[in-house]
Amino acid sequence: MPQLKGPIIVFGGDGYIGWPLAMHLAMRTSDDVVIFDNMSTRLLVKSVNSDSLIPIAAMAERLKAFKEYTGRDNLVFEPGDVRDPQRVDEVIAKYKPSAVVHLAHQRSAPFSMIDQRHAVYTEVNNVVGNLNIIFSLARHAPNAHLLKMGSMGEYGTPNITITEGDIEIEYGGRKDKFMFPRMGQSFYHLSKIFDTYNLLLANEIYGLRVTDIMQGVVFGTRTHETTIAEELQTRLDFDSTWGTVINKYVVQAVLLKKLLIYGKGRQTRGFLSLYDSINAMTLLLENPPKEGEYRTVNQLDMIYDTLTLAQMVAEVAREYGIDVDYERVEDPRVEKEEHFYDVEHRILPSLGFHREKDMKDVIREIFEDVIKYRSRAESMKELIYPYARWKDSYIYDRQGFSLPREVERPLAVNEILKLAGFG
Repeated sequence: MPQLKGPIIVFGGDGYIGWPLAMHLAMRTSDDVVIFDNMSTRLLVKSVNSDSLIPIAAMAERLKAFKEYTGRDNLVFEPGDVRDPQRVDEVIAKYKPSAVVHLAHQRSAPFSMIDQRHAVYTEVNNVVGNLNIIFSLARHAPNAHLLKMGSMGEYGTPNITITEGDIEIEYGGRKDKFMFPRMGQSFYHLSKIFDTYNLLLANEIYGLRVTDIMQGVVFGTRTHETTIAEELQTRLDFDSTWGTVINKYVVQAVLLKKLLIYGKGRQTRGFLSLYDSINAMTLLLENPPKEGEYRTVNQLDMIYDTLTLAQMVAEVAREYGIDVDYERVEDPRVEKEEHFYDVEHRILPSLGFHREKDMKDVIREIFEDVIKYRSRAESMKELIYPYARWKDSYIYDRQGFSLPREVERPLAVNEILKLAGFG
């Protein structure tokens, strides 16, 4: 098994994926795994009157518990805002990492479509943050491996197979290879497309070693590390803005005894469990691209339409004595409801990737956690129904869901430390 060597920085290490990934990496290396985060996801989720269904500890408590329960002290917190070029530069210069994982994005498409302020915040945070990391790596760690989280949503739903990397095009009797066309359908997805093109240019002019992950929709509540102690659990968002479809379906089944089907329910996407997302990224870090190489990886495991997923969740719900109905709601997005969807994904299987758990087993784990913490969600049932509608996003500031003023500028270190529970 390849070994992870040298410091690794996880930008966005307090998040749904970032926290379990940071713990997983810290268990597989003796070098420092550095969490860089401004704790803004917690503020942004609260700004839409929601919260994690699973209670999550403050960062200070998380780190203390990790050390106590694992005996390891190589998980380090560096407070910082990815939009702050000086702070990003300080941390990268300090650790000179062998690898950087970039998860410090505003990660919700519906959040980016609430109104103009949310769209602007999303694109500034995501594009500027990515650029800050690029430039600091070029200065201080030019040989580091940058693993950046993108989205399968960058591709949209083209009527041809989505290639993994370049596509060869013939026109007018001539052939050439191009990056597969991007067709993002939200301001969030467009920010990820900008990130991809900025990384391509950085690879060309600075020779940065990059893995650009096009990830499918992630579901699940657990990894091996999050089950060690309650203080190490990761968040579970279930509202219509921050939740992902399978996680949302399980909460809907428990709280409403019905599943909300957007439109015809034939929107088809790629999926993978939280276990598999963590395992896949670890595998990519252990098997980096060559020096100066840019690598695109389509990171998904299964392809389903949303109605088929709902039927699967309904089947598992019956095991817990829950019979569910289906409620059709108008699709708040602007997207094709019926379409061709086929994705090439060769790289991860070639490295030895395999599914860790059956999809229904992961859905059962979600049910167990949702039932356990059901009371936390009872007061927020109304947030399950969609309120961010793509065609209404021209509004400047949607009342009732105003963007927190403090996040419209980079958060200072002392502010982040307070949010993280360090005094």
